[in-house]
This record gives sequence, structure tokens and C-alpha cells, in this order.
Amino acid sequence: MLLTSPKWRFVVGEPFSSTDALFEALLKSHGINTPKEREDFLTDQGAALYDPFLYNDMRKAVDIICEAMSDKRKILVYGDYDCDGVTATSILVRYFRSHGCDVSYIVPNREEHGYGLTKNIIEDVLKQDPYLLITVDCGITNIDTVSELKARGMKVIVTDHHNVQDEIPNADAVICAKRKDNTYPFIDLCGAGVALKIVQAMGTDRRFPVSGDIWRQAIELAGIATIADLVSVVDENRTIVKKAFISMKNPVNPGIRVMNEILLENAGSRKFDETFVSFNFVPRVNAAGRLYDSSEALNLFLEDDVEKAREAAISLGQQNDERKQIEARVYEEAVKQIEDERRPDEWSLANTKGPIIAYDSKWHQGVLGIVAGRLSSAYKRSAIVFTADSIDPLNLKGSGRAYGDYDLFAALGRVSDKLINFGGHKKAAGVTLRKSDLTAFMRALEDDAVANAGENEADDVLDVTAKLKFNIINFDTYEAICKFKPYGIGNKKPLFVTERLVVVNINDMTDGAHIRLDLADADGNSDQTVSAVGFGMGIYTKLLKPGDIIDIAYTMNEYTYKGKTSISLYLEDIKLAGDGSFLWQKADIAEDLYRSGMELDQIAKLAKTTAAEGLIPTKVEYLACYQIMKNECKGETSYADIPLLARMITNESGVKLTPFKVARCLEVFSEAHLIKLGVLSSLRVCFRFHKVEGKTDLKQSAVYMRLLKHG
Repeated sequence: MLLTSPKWRFVVGEPFSSTDALFEALLKSHGINTPKEREDFLTDQGAALYDPFLYNDMRKAVDIICEAMSDKRKILVYGDYDCDGVTATSILVRYFRSHGCDVSYIVPNREEHGYGLTKNIIEDVLKQDPYLLITVDCGITNIDTVSELKARGMKVIVTDHHNVQDEIPNADAVICAKRKDNTYPFIDLCGAGVALKIVQAMGTDRRFPVSGDIWRQAIELAGIATIADLVSVVDENRTIVKKAFISMKNPVNPGIRVMNEILLENAGSRKFDETFVSFNFVPRVNAAGRLYDSSEALNLFLEDDVEKAREAAISLGQQNDERKQIEARVYEEAVKQIEDERRPDEWSLANTKGPIIAYDSKWHQGVLGIVAGRLSSAYKRSAIVFTADSIDPLNLKGSGRAYGDYDLFAALGRVSDKLINFGGHKKAAGVTLRKSDLTAFMRALEDDAVANAGENEADDVLDVTAKLKFNIINFDTYEAICKFKPYGIGNKKPLFVTERLVVVNINDMTDGAHIRLDLADADGNSDQTVSAVGFGMGIYTKLLKPGDIIDIAYTMNEYTYKGKTSISLYLEDIKLAGDGSFLWQKADIAEDLYRSGMELDQIAKLAKTTAAEGLIPTKVEYLACYQIMKNECKGETSYADIPLLARMITNESGVKLTPFKVARCLEVFSEAHLIKLGVLSSLRVCFRFHKVEGKTDLKQSAVYMRLLKHG
């Protein structure tokens, strides 16, 4: 059971009642103040792309490439196996082919070679005997391999976008905005974005021009990669994605065209936008590199024969279906491992503060990142999932995903003495370590999480763009916010809050997994209702009833059914109104006072009640709390905010319980060995029920006996 509600952090506190005022405020929040900035941001094409020669070494790179092309020397493009690496490889290979160059490419196999230009694939590179090697989406950390290739007489150009650790390779040119002496104005391009800049530079140089078709294909491919690689959709990235979507209305790249046709045919009326690309196009391209090699993905983007491109697209769809099955099995096994009562107490979810760690030597390396992301979402914790290294059986390979504001890359950097290597960024990282060091690594990472807890206090915060009055939840507002697309990291879809809505109707969806609410203005300023859907929020059917007053956090969408289009709200969170009493409105203060040692009678005075009546659970309340919680937990670790838990127990049992009483019940159950309890904050707990045979006497609990004396 996951029953938690994040804190709401508002960019603008005062509610908007005018669409025009909201639109101007949104522009300002994006740092758009001048007419030129406004024009660049709102135009379909976006701002102009930066001069590629602002990159360190770009002039060197172009001169080396032109020399190789003029002398008809062999060029080898070395990429990566994910969507970003495959598209980056395709961008350069298509450009070189357009000039009849002797060009080939290598994309490593995840399990055979690992990530990057490693020693495991150096013989494959040498067999090709290229005059010039160009890396895309990798290479910036491969210091030794680049040096060896240079020693063999090879020209090497490294293009990458990943973080630089201590030094950059001794290549003939290094195109990477993360180098310490960077001169390029935007540092967040993906690997394919950097490859695009190479093509742009070649076009600017004019010795080997870039045709319109090649440029459009490069834009299309870089746009897909920008969405796939989760880089920020701001500045030049936003321009690339905008240009890509314009071109992909009628794609030039045959593979993109046939894949779009297949996906849109299956999707019905769904719009082709960044969400569609992210959830439909990208997983199919990534599936190839996750399970096998990236040959089908490269065939998709490099094939000019439409039927062969279609065959590649169909094959990628089949591989993606297989990936889903493998992922589902690994996720299920990881959850069982995490939830297993035999798991050492040291690593129980109730005891740990740092990332969740799961490991099995048989798990497929290609799905670790996806599984880590699912675990992070399910448990609201960062997660790292490991398996045996397919190259060195003494090592483990792991992939991690961060939750909230947790900086996974920085945390790994602080415990890097326990690692062979690592790479990535704040939200996602790859890790290699000795199998024998796994426990030491886990302890170091846990100690680091405890020591740096202050940096992660905002982990469970919902950043709200603005408050809206009920009267502007309409198509005018929806069309206004759509002007801020494409959405993504750094340019998230606007998240709004509307307060004081009355629940008119409640429906569960998909066997209780989701919830749909019909809502109206509680203050009676409008006789309209609006539909709101909460995906994965089915448990709120147990917390809400018609007539309740709530505040909601949501994104605004349009929904078409039987030819009729209406505004639909997608819920992110719901805040329930308390009864106005101290024990509800100030539940966190009451809990902090109790844990600081304040006597119950003093807390009762603040609550304007008696200890016996307002603070101490009765036998009936203990029973109601236990029965409802156990029924909802279904044998799994549960995370809950105590006020929400109190509301659910009250609604389900008919026994009215305050958050304070529920917190005391949890303490008693823990001391009586009915549950394993972890206190995460004043009002948030993590608990799991033990398997207990027979009856348990609550008098085993010191808290129960102490409360009994006040009853």
C-alpha cells in the first residue's frame, strides 16, 4: 500500500482567475521577458541554433573530417547501444554516405562489450583499420583506449555529452560541453544533439555541404534522442525538438516514417507529441540494445528501402514485447526480494534511508534501469538494481534511478572508493563493482544517505506551477498552456492546484486501480462540473465520499469520446480537508510534541480535549486500526502518511480515529511484534505486518501500558 501525499511547493502563491494573466506569469517564470525572447520561445521553429564552432575543437574536428573525406580515407563511427547512441550513429553515417564516403560503424553489444569505447572491443575497431574514428554518445571517459588507438596511428575525434570525471582523452579533437574549459553556451545536448552539431558545422564550412534531406533527417533523429535521453527540454534542446516535430509531420527518414505509421495506426486518435514518442517510439528502439544488439534499430534509421525499414520496425516491436516480459519477471522477483521477511533486518525498508538495492546474478542486464525506475516509483525511494557482469563474473553491473531531488551521481561519487567505475547524471547512473564489495558499497551508500539527509529533504515535494480558480479550467487555458510545449525535464507540463472543490461523484476504474471524480466549485461560483482522473490512485475511493471538500493538484488535458472533446484533469495529488481541530490541522505538531517527551495531559490541553478522550486509543479503535491496515497491506511493505491512514480507517470501519491515535496504535503494534515499523518523518511511516500465529497480548507493549495509565 502506498498512501502518501507530497508537500506542495508553489511557484506563484496567489490564485489566477484570468487565462491572460496566467499566460504572462508562465512566460515570466520561464525567464522570458523581452519581445525577442518571447518570439523565439513561441515560434513554431524555436530560436536559432547556436554556432557549432563555439565548441572547443570544432574547427579541428571539421578540418580532420574534411581531410579524410577529400583523401577518400576510411571513417569509422563508434556509437552506443541505446536510442541516443543509435540515432547519433545514424546521423553521421547518413551524412558521410550522402558524399559517397568509405564509412562504417560499430555499436557495441551491451553484454559482450559493455558501455563505451572499452578494451573489450578494441580488436573489432582495429580490424576495420579506419583512418579516422569518431565516437558518438561515448568516449569521454575512455582515456586509455583512445591513447592506444592513437598510438596505432589512428585519428580520433571524441564527441560526447556525459560528465567528465578527471581528464579528457588525448584525442585529436574532443567535442563535449562538459569539459572544464568548455566554450559552448549550452551544456545539455544529448549525444545525437552533439552529432547534429557536427553536421551543422560541416554545412557551415561548405567544403562538403549538407543537403536539405540529410539535415532534416539529422533533426528528426536528434529530436527523438533528446526526448529519449531525458535531457532538459530547454534552450537549444527545445528548438531541436520543435524542429523535429515539424519535420516529422511528413518524415524524411524512411524508418521514422514507417514506425510512425505503425504506431499511430495502433494508437487510434492519440496525438503525436513528446509523450507519444517517449512511451511508444523510444522503447522499441531501446529494446534492441537492451536484449540483443542494436542492428535492427540501425537498420530502421539507415535503411532507404521502405519495406526493409518496415521489417526492422516490426522486429523492434517484437523485441519490445519480449523486453516487457523479461522486465515484468525481473521486477516481480526484485519486489519479492525486497519484501522477503528473511531479508537481513539491516536492509529492511523500515530501517534504511538510502537507495533500495536489489541483486540477482540471473537478471538480464538490459532491463536493470527500467526495473530500478519502477522500484523507485513504487517505493518513492531511489533504487539500484544489480546483476552479474557478463564480461567479468567477479564483478556486478548495476543501473540506478533517483527519486525526487536525490542526486544519485553525486552520492556515487562520494562512495566511489567502493566502485570500479560509474557514470551517468543526477537522475540515472550505471555502476560496476566487485561482487565481494557489494555489502560494503551498500553500507557506504546508506551512511552517505544518513549523513546528507539535509540535501534530500525536498525528495517528496510536488512543484506546483500556479493556483487556478475553478472558472478558468477551460479550453482557453488549455490552449494557452499548450504553447509551452514540448514538455520535458526543465520545462515540465504545468501543474496546477485548485482549492475548495466538492466531490460530486466517485467512480473506480480498471478494477479499482484508478479513480474518476466529478468535481464542482464548493463555493457555488459556478454550476459546471469537471472530470478528474487519478491513475494509480484507486485507494482514494476508500478516503473520499460525495460531499467532501478537497484541494487537487493536476495537469490539464483534453479527452475525446464519441466525437466529443472535453477538458479532463489528470490528478497528481489530493488534499483532504480535516475537521478543523488541533489534532487534525496540527497533527505534525502534536506528534512532534509527543516524541519530544511532552506529557499527554499538556498535549490534550492544546487540543482542547482530555487525554482519555482525544489521545488514547480504545480497544475498539486498536482493533479497527489493525484490521483495516492488515487488509490493505496485503503482506507488502506499506508507506503511509498517518492522517491519510486515519481517514481511510475511519471511512472503512466507521470508527473515528485521529492521526494521533493511529500513530499510537502503530507504536503499540510494533512493540507487540505485530508489525515492523519505520518512522520516516513526523507523519510518515513505513510498516510491514509480521506473520503471527494465535492472539497477541498488547500488554507486551510499554507504550500500551503507559497510555493505559492515562485512560
